[in-house]
Amino acid sequence: MTSRGIFDLSGKVILVTGGGSGIGRAYCEATAEFGADILCADLVLEKAEETVAMIRESGHRALAVKADASVEQDIRAMVEKCVKAFGGIDVVFANAGIMEKNKVMIHDEPIEDWDSVMAVQPRGTFLLMKAAFPIMMAKRRGSFIATASIGGLTPTSLGGAFDLLTAYNTSKAAVIMLMKMATKQYGPYGIRVNAICPGYHRTSLGREETRAAVEQTIIASTPLRRVGLPEDLKGLAVWLASDASSFVSGQTFVQDGGMIA
Repeated sequence: MTSRGIFDLSGKVILVTGGGSGIGRAYCEATAEFGADILCADLVLEKAEETVAMIRESGHRALAVKADASVEQDIRAMVEKCVKAFGGIDVVFANAGIMEKNKVMIHDEPIEDWDSVMAVQPRGTFLLMKAAFPIMMAKRRGSFIATASIGGLTPTSLGGAFDLLTAYNTSKAAVIMLMKMATKQYGPYGIRVNAICPGYHRTSLGREETRAAVEQTIIASTPLRRVGLPEDLKGLAVWLASDASSFVSGQTFVQDGGMIA
């Protein structure tokens, strides 16, 4: 055991989808810092390579992979590359996610928007579970962490476009229930399954030109009076990946500065 104690991730292999930026990049950086080997997957390979370059500069092993979270062949190939490169998978962060392009009421929402969001979030998480769980079952241990959202727990009262994220919020609610189902089914194999539910965190999702106005509204509704940053999620990510949370499963962890308290 190193000085990191029960948070030590040395020797563990961690797979992160949507790891090329934002919250996914924070997951990669934090867990690598605590000793893990990282497979960083992203729809845009260049972004994944940027994350991997940062990790390698700090002396840790990492591999970048291009993968579409909604495509079963991509998911299976990604998992196979992880096993081939590092010998297995101990922890998964199912983090890839998108929002609908059109923020409109349900009767005006394009079916294509609904389908694309559902394909990445609940379907993508489902596909990743199908590919990763058999590997964890063979070792009789593992930690699977899904990035959901406070929007999957309750509609916010922020107004504007936030009230029109029908597909996104519904998809995150589905991810939370999928996590709960997996907890019951795979707990006997030593696999822990949990969900992180961030509030607003400043990432590449959303439009840059409207960010200042949006963040003013969010700050006013957040008891801690600031917005979240991807770096704020690093501690929770390390805790859920490590043996420090060895008896924690089936939980949704809200990190929103107190917004929905």
